[in-house]
Amino acid sequence: METNENVRTMEYVGVDDWDRPVYKCIETGVLWKDVTLGSDNPNLYSCGNDFDGEPCSPIKSDLVVTFKTKHEENPYRFNYMMLSRLRSDCDYYLGYGNRNKSRLCGGSVKEHIEKMMELHNSFPEGQKPEWLTYEGILEYEKQMSE
Repeated sequence: METNENVRTMEYVGVDDWDRPVYKCIETGVLWKDVTLGSDNPNLYSCGNDFDGEPCSPIKSDLVVTFKTKHEENPYRFNYMMLSRLRSDCDYYLGYGNRNKSRLCGGSVKEHIEKMMELHNSFPEGQKPEWLTYEGILEYEKQMSE
């Protein structure tokens, strides 16, 4: 039988540097980490009440855990990461890379830029990255093709 003492309500507060969702217990104010990295069935561990702390001990099994809000992963997350990596490759190619095409995706400027355009176009209008516009990709193409 569950009593109010046995119920813990968790609210999502963010993701730590190791990609673990962090929850705050509404009743106690204590932080907990999901060691399953955001699965549908979170496995919560204490973290010394430190957002960047290591997961330590699992939550007590006699507690009933409910979630006010849960972590929802952005479906375009890996596309953002890949586009950022390709942009870094452009910067390297134009700088310390001495225009070495073997450092580019596909081994050529053309294929590299096409992949960047494809990734940029994969984002819905309201979710396109602010840190790299389509015009920015065209500017990279111009600089890399000179």
